[in-house]
Amino acid sequence: MFLERVFEGKNDVGRWIAMIVILVLVTQLIGGIPLGVMIFLKMSDNPDLQPNPENLYDLSAYDISPITGFALMIIPFVLGLFTLLLLMKPIHERPMLSVITGHPSFRWKRFFWGAGAWVLLLTAYAIFATLTGIQKIELHFNPATLLTLIALSVLLLPFQTGFEEILFRGYLMQGFAKIFKYRWIPLLITSLLFGGLHFFNPEVKEVGALIAMPQYIWFGFFFGICALMDDGLELAWGTHAINNIFLSVFFTQDSSALQTPALYRITEFNPLFDLIALFAISLIFIFVARQKFKWPEWNYLLAKIVQPDPNEEDLSELLIDEYDEYDEN
Repeated sequence: MFLERVFEGKNDVGRWIAMIVILVLVTQLIGGIPLGVMIFLKMSDNPDLQPNPENLYDLSAYDISPITGFALMIIPFVLGLFTLLLLMKPIHERPMLSVITGHPSFRWKRFFWGAGAWVLLLTAYAIFATLTGIQKIELHFNPATLLTLIALSVLLLPFQTGFEEILFRGYLMQGFAKIFKYRWIPLLITSLLFGGLHFFNPEVKEVGALIAMPQYIWFGFFFGICALMDDGLELAWGTHAINNIFLSVFFTQDSSALQTPALYRITEFNPLFDLIALFAISLIFIFVARQKFKWPEWNYLLAKIVQPDPNEEDLSELLIDEYDEYDEN
């Protein structure tokens, strides 16, 4: 009953607008200050520095090291995550957990299962693509840099992906659910929004919108299915986090939005095959997760969202009782 938690607290339109405006200010204005200051200082030392027209996210053009640039680009997401969670109580009079899960506590086992299963699938795909020549890579091994990158990725990327999951698959999905009353509509809307916000990523320019955008939209849809069918964000968050950590540590390319000193640099790959392969391993993940966690039938995604009767028992008690069987897995 994850989406039904939107009926807790106060959720009039003005409160949602206020939260979104605050998040935009915190992430885009305040969160960008450290990076802006760093770029200003670098350009003050060397006025000849110019942005990379092929990838505006490439901070090496400003003589900023990949490790420093990586940390600076994650700061807005960290601030956004804490702002969203901390303001749930004063703005919506709801507990912060209400935008994360339909359960009384965060299910860490789900989080780590999702991370473990997804990294196995990604590893298998990466090995296959490399051995068959579909993907060509160059080794860039620097032990000290790699260890620092691993530490920062494990420490920071769960916050970045957590903000995206809680914002799109939690906060916004619940908001659209309150308006449209059916699960599939907020799933579709948030997937399109998630994909659309990646439109200006350099990867889109590199491989073309017809290949890149379906991948971003599908990932939003995939994470949304996991959130709805599993009654919380733990599975999707773990999967999303390990996906970004894996790519950050092991693979980068010139068109990557997040430039890191990864172990391998991709010099050639087939974007269409990449799209098909990621679609395939996502379906494998869904199939295995559905069997393991005994998800409801697929028509659950089409079902209408019914507001609990406030005259019966407390909503939080209903949520706990409704899905007690999940706690056994």
